[in-house]
Amino acid sequence: MLLVALDALLGMLLLGTIAALARARRRAPASARATGWALVAIPLPAAVGVHLLTHLSPPVDQTLFIAGVAGFAVGAALLLGRDDEDWRESEDDSPPWWPEFEQAFDEYANRSRRPLARV
Repeated sequence: MLLVALDALLGMLLLGTIAALARARRRAPASARATGWALVAIPLPAAVGVHLLTHLSPPVDQTLFIAGVAGFAVGAALLLGRDDEDWRESEDDSPPWWPEFEQAFDEYANRSRRPLARV
């Protein structure tokens, strides 16, 4: 039961670490991002696969799991960085004629609506 509590604590620390590093870091270069994908895709699934396919002693099994979680955290931190030109940042890059067009289109759409015929 102690190992389950440890695993739950590691999971919560993993999520906190990923969130904190993703907010603080800038986007990594392409080679570091490729390493990040490898660290997300290989260590943790491999530890789970080894656990399911073999019977290792609990300390070795737990060590593999912890190493997989650590690798996943580092990989996720490399992948979740931000750019200065990140698409999530709000920028008003609509053309100057857009609000007038949108208003005219809304008026047209509301004018052309007709009630549905009863079947």
